[in-house]
Formats: sequence, structure tokens, C-alpha cells
Amino acid sequence: MPEKIYTTYQIGKFCQVNIRTVIRWIETGKLKAYATPGGHRRVKWSDLINFLTQNRMPIPRELEEAKRKKILVVDDDPDFLDIVTKILQKVPEVEIKTTSSGFDAGVLVAEWNPDLILLDFIMPDLDGFEVTRKIRGNPRLKKIPIIAVTSITDPEELEKVKTSGVDTLVTKPIESESFLKKVDRFIITTSHNY
Repeated sequence: MPEKIYTTYQIGKFCQVNIRTVIRWIETGKLKAYATPGGHRRVKWSDLINFLTQNRMPIPRELEEAKRKKILVVDDDPDFLDIVTKILQKVPEVEIKTTSSGFDAGVLVAEWNPDLILLDFIMPDLDGFEVTRKIRGNPRLKKIPIIAVTSITDPEELEKVKTSGVDTLVTKPIESESFLKKVDRFIITTSHNY
């Protein structure tokens, strides 16, 4: 997913400065920016954080929160949700939400826009196949990484899960270290997409 992008107006509000000051920072090369096809200046989150840090300026709370990775865990087993939540709490700067319903997962994905989805495939209402299909069918959400977390053992069914549109697969019971490595791989390479 692309990195969060800010306008000069937003940066002025964050830094409590006049928009002309922000434009001057950009024009003098102090603040890295790019121009849209329409000629508007945009600044990436990481470039803004670097600029603020290098100039010993305070980092606004909104920008700090923007670096937190959001992980949605979807599983109808409450014990598994507890286990996964405890494991994920070892990862720095993550925010975790859980749901036991495929239907609720769809609503949460649309409203909360997580950076990663950990999705059970055997659920009573909407199963993981249907949830994945709906996410991949939505242009705004389709690039969110999905890790299938399943107790399916049948090779043919596992192949169906792998080809359903998920990015990777983890089988239950999960092993904490290898599970965290897979999670890390996806949250390190993604950023918020607002």
C-alpha cells in the first residue's frame, strides 16, 4: 500500500505555520516533496518525519499515530483470538482489532482500513473465501495484505485457500516465531493508505 501523503495545507496545520512557510521549505530543498500531474505539492509521511526530526521540531500526535500499523484478526475461536493478540503485542507500534465474524470483518476493513488482515477461512457466516473475494473486489481495499490462518489440512482445500487471493498462508496451530516473521514481512513493507 502506498505511504500516507500530505498536502502543504495539512503540513502547515500540523506544524502551526503559514502555508507559504511550508512552500518555502519545499522550494529551498529542506522538505522533500513531489508534484502531482496537476502541479500540487505532496509530501510523504516518511519525508515529513525526517524533516521534523532533522530540524528538531515536535512531531504532532497525528503523525506519530500514522506510523502505527493496524492489524485486523478475524477468527471465530475466541481462544485463538486471545493467543494471536498476545503474540502480536510483541510487535512494536501495532494496533490490533479482532472480530469473530466474517461479516463484521468486512465492515471493519472498510471503516478501519488495516495494514494487514489475519483471516480464518472456516467461519459460520461469511467464510474466509467470501471475505477475501469482497476485499479483493474493492479497488480501495484490494491491496491490503491478507494472511490466511487456517486449520484446513486437506491438500486440495489448502490449494484453494492459497489461490483465493491471499498473500500467504499459516496453518494452525501457529508457531509464534515463524508466525511473527510472516507478520513482520507484511507490516514492515506496508504503510497506511488513507
